[in-house]
Amino acid sequence: MSVPTMRIAVDASSLLTRHPRGEGKSLLRLYEEIAHIRPKWSFIFFGTRTTHSASQILDRIPRCEIRTFELPGFRWNLWENLGLPMAAWRSGANLLHCASSGAPVWSPLPVVMTVHDVIPLIMDDGMDGNGVKRFRNRLSAGLRQSRSVIAVSEHTRTDLARIMKTDPDKIKVVPWGADSNPQDMAGDRPATDLILGFGGGGSVRKNTPAMVRMFSKVAANHPTARLAILGVTDDTQRQQLQKLIDELALQGRVSLMGFVSEAELEKFYREAICLVYISLYEGFGLPPLEVMVHGVPVVASNRSSIPEVVGDSGILVDPENIDEIADAVLSLLDNQALHRQLSEKSWQRAREFSWRNTAEKTVSIFEAALDQQHS
Repeated sequence: MSVPTMRIAVDASSLLTRHPRGEGKSLLRLYEEIAHIRPKWSFIFFGTRTTHSASQILDRIPRCEIRTFELPGFRWNLWENLGLPMAAWRSGANLLHCASSGAPVWSPLPVVMTVHDVIPLIMDDGMDGNGVKRFRNRLSAGLRQSRSVIAVSEHTRTDLARIMKTDPDKIKVVPWGADSNPQDMAGDRPATDLILGFGGGGSVRKNTPAMVRMFSKVAANHPTARLAILGVTDDTQRQQLQKLIDELALQGRVSLMGFVSEAELEKFYREAICLVYISLYEGFGLPPLEVMVHGVPVVASNRSSIPEVVGDSGILVDPENIDEIADAVLSLLDNQALHRQLSEKSWQRAREFSWRNTAEKTVSIFEAALDQQHS
């Protein structure tokens, strides 16, 4: 049943940060679309600090306000467990959307939680023991409090139900979306032999050293090929990668990029032959979808949720098999017909991931949660 008016409080911590990453950027795009399809709804975004992204939020999401506050007590996570639910209730909200894989232990409002992944409970990705415990506690609280739980992929839904012993029927799959445009369709093969990769801010599961080793094999066969790894924002990771680049004599052919603006990203997408995305685990896998919108072919890991995004529009590989990854990249460099075929398939596949569809599914879940309260 459609709810004519609703006031939604949102944990927007992932967006109200200096450089929002995939989770934060997706939250912004989701609520931009929700505001469009529900013109009588209003929104309060909560965070700990106001950043330059605040003006962009207010410009793009009508009927939205931003409220920030800090609260001591990190050990007990008082900001989320006490401050957020009380602030949401006082704001007159009807529902609290906890959008970052956790929720308060108590809430006077109905709660819907979005879970992006359960990575800390599956593998060591750099989080210490206290961090893992905190992640599990936040997730457990959310599963207890939430009227409904949103997972961004079927793989995340399955892992969440299995690891946390949760009824899978309570978990609804709502994939992230993509913005497609007919003009984004890549035409001829780019003139440059640029290969893209993502560093993931030092995350071990991104498998970035394997990307450099793979490129050494590609470089031996293609003297004009270059590799640009975006998002190398961790100093330790940068030093390790630079040492590997030097050992493999790849100086001048591998670029380690830090934070990249949206305009710079667009330029990379226009110039790239392909994206190499060989992560060992993802809750969704947004970078492949973002490049597929532009018709960029993808060489991607055959693990976790990534095949759900890429489908048969890219080349799926074992992320730990360097030769297999290099052969896939070389096939796109050497075979123009294959490159064009996968470019077209990538663009078509990306059109299946619509932000409008994501917003409509999310809205239905919110409305059902409110109906449940009144029944």
